[in-house]
Amino acid sequence: MERTQPSLLTIVVVMFCPPFMWGIGNVITRSLLIEGVNEIFLVTIRITLVSILIGSYCLLFKRDKFNAKLLREASLTGFVSIFLVGWSLIFALQHISSGLVTLMISSAPIFTIIWIKFLLKEEEVSTLRYIAIFTGFIGLAYLFISKETGLLDQGNIYRGGSLAFIGVQAIALSTVLNRKFAPNYNTSTWLAYQYPVTLLLSLSAYLISGVGVSSLDSSQKIRLGIIVVFNLGAFLSFTWLIQRVSALLVATIDYIVPIVGVTGGVLLLNESFNKNIIIAGLFIFISLILNTKEEFSD
Repeated sequence: MERTQPSLLTIVVVMFCPPFMWGIGNVITRSLLIEGVNEIFLVTIRITLVSILIGSYCLLFKRDKFNAKLLREASLTGFVSIFLVGWSLIFALQHISSGLVTLMISSAPIFTIIWIKFLLKEEEVSTLRYIAIFTGFIGLAYLFISKETGLLDQGNIYRGGSLAFIGVQAIALSTVLNRKFAPNYNTSTWLAYQYPVTLLLSLSAYLISGVGVSSLDSSQKIRLGIIVVFNLGAFLSFTWLIQRVSALLVATIDYIVPIVGVTGGVLLLNESFNKNIIIAGLFIFISLILNTKEEFSD
């Protein structure tokens, strides 16, 4: 599908939408888990509501003909990017802080390079892109080895870390799958087709688990609504972006998520914070500049 190339300013603005929405969404999700909202109910209701919203929009305004090839490609991508990511990270948040989860998520660009080598061979990884990706990772690694953030002391690092690692792999793989398939389709239609199989799997897992319906107060309902809106907005802006720029440039936005997540955790959940996040932020900023420069110099 032919698309006009957006301006650099548009790309930069859209790049900050997914990490902001996902970062804040993780913090709000963590707050609901702390208050006792069941994680299985939470991830199921989120996927269900987003599915209803995007599905209703396409039925009312798009009315595209059924496309079996699109369904196959979108179902595979949706299983990885929505079901696997959503379910692994929601359980990870039960054991470790939202700040640590977002920090682990930010390692996804490293693994994206590996998945690109296997599945997206037409996208070359230049030396400057390697430098950009590893520059961002150095900043985040500094937070881990400094032992001054307190993040590693919050919760069960082994169980929560393992679940988050599965989510990280799913994020990296989904970036490549989206880049491989999404450019061939309309943004909202591509996203809508990802949800039927994902919704079916989520509802099945929910029923098998035997978990009942959680009773939410007004504050929790509002926060759930924010999570749903942010989730839908993040996926739409992510899809729009991946249809127009390289997988590695899009993967770099995962470096922005921890800045949002850690800051949000401090402001909303009283989680640990340290000035070292500023140092990490400088490395991440350099990484973004290098990657964006390479993208638009091609």
